[in-house]
Amino acid sequence: MNKNSFIFLSLLLLLGCNKESVNWFQGTFDEALVDSYNQNTVIMLDFYTDWWYACNLLDVNTFSQNRVSEFLNKNFINIKIDAETKIGQKLFSDFSGTAYPLILFLDKNQKELDRFYGYYEPDDFLNKLNLILEGKYTFPNLLKQYQAGDQSAETLSKLAKKYADRGENSEAINLYQILLQSKNISFETYHEAKYYIVSQKLWSEGVDPLKIYLSKNNDSPFLKDGVNQLLAFYKNTDTKKELIYYEKYLSMFLDDPWFLNQYAWRMAELDKNLNNALDKVDLALNLLDKKEQGYANIIDTKAEILWKMGQNNDAVIVINEAIELDSENEYYRIQKDKFLKNEN
Repeated sequence: MNKNSFIFLSLLLLLGCNKESVNWFQGTFDEALVDSYNQNTVIMLDFYTDWWYACNLLDVNTFSQNRVSEFLNKNFINIKIDAETKIGQKLFSDFSGTAYPLILFLDKNQKELDRFYGYYEPDDFLNKLNLILEGKYTFPNLLKQYQAGDQSAETLSKLAKKYADRGENSEAINLYQILLQSKNISFETYHEAKYYIVSQKLWSEGVDPLKIYLSKNNDSPFLKDGVNQLLAFYKNTDTKKELIYYEKYLSMFLDDPWFLNQYAWRMAELDKNLNNALDKVDLALNLLDKKEQGYANIIDTKAEILWKMGQNNDAVIVINEAIELDSENEYYRIQKDKFLKNEN
C-alpha cells in the first residue's frame, strides 16, 4: 500500500475517533507537567500523525475500548500531540522520536519511564500500562538492576532495547557487545545483538557489515529486517543495486505474502519486471484468505501492475474486487478512476 492509501484509510478511521472516551488533556505540555507534579501522576504522551494508519488504529481499536480509556483516565494525564505541528516536531525531536506512533511516559519529575512504538491491541496495551505503574521492566528499573550488578542476558537485552528506542545508540551497542559475551545467551537474543550492531554500522561504515551478516546468517530471525534495511538503503542511493538485491533475496521469501507484495508494488513504481511482479502478487494472493486484513491492498497492487502493463480493462476488473472487499475505502475508487482515464 502506498502513502496515499494510508492517508485515505486514516481519514476513514478518524471518523470513528470521536467515539473514544479517553480524557485528553486540553492544556499545553508545560501545563500538563505542572499538573503531573502537583498530582504525582504519570504523563502519557501520544505522538501521532493524521496520515499514518497505526496511529489511527490506536484510536479506533484501542483507545476506544472502555477498559483502556477508564484505566488511562484513572491513572495518567493523557496528552495527544500531532508530531507534524511546529510544537509537536520540537517535542518529538527533543525526545529523539524515530517512528509513529510514539507512546511515551514521564513521571512527575519529567524523567522518562518508558516508551514504545507502533500499534498494540487493547489487552497488550493494558499490560504495558500496568507494568509501567508497577515499575517493572521500565528504563529506570532496568538501569537500576544493571548498575546493581545484574548482567543477566535478560536484563542486558531489555535495557539495550530501551536505549535503542531512546535513540541512545552508543549505549545500546555497548550493552549488546557485553550481551554477546554472556553465557547461555539464546539464539534469538544473540541475533538481536548482532543484528542491531551491524544495522547501526550501516550509517557509519556502509553496507558491507550488514551484507556480511545477511550472507552468513540465513537462519537469523532478523533476516527479513536486515534485507528490508538493505533494500531501503539502496532505494535511496542506488536503484540498480536495489533491483539486484530484490532478485537475490526474493526466493527466500516466496512464502511471505507481504514481502511478495512489497516487491510487486516496488516494481510497479519502477515500471520494471512487471511480468514477474504479476506472478509474485498472484502468489501472494494465493497465500492469503480473502478475509485476512490487507488482502484488498494486495489486489490493489495487482491492479496497479496491470495498469502499468497497459491492461486497463483488467485493472478495472481487479480493482473492483478490492472495492467489493472494502467498499468504504475511497482510495480504491480513485484508483479505478485513474484506470478508466487510461492515464499511464
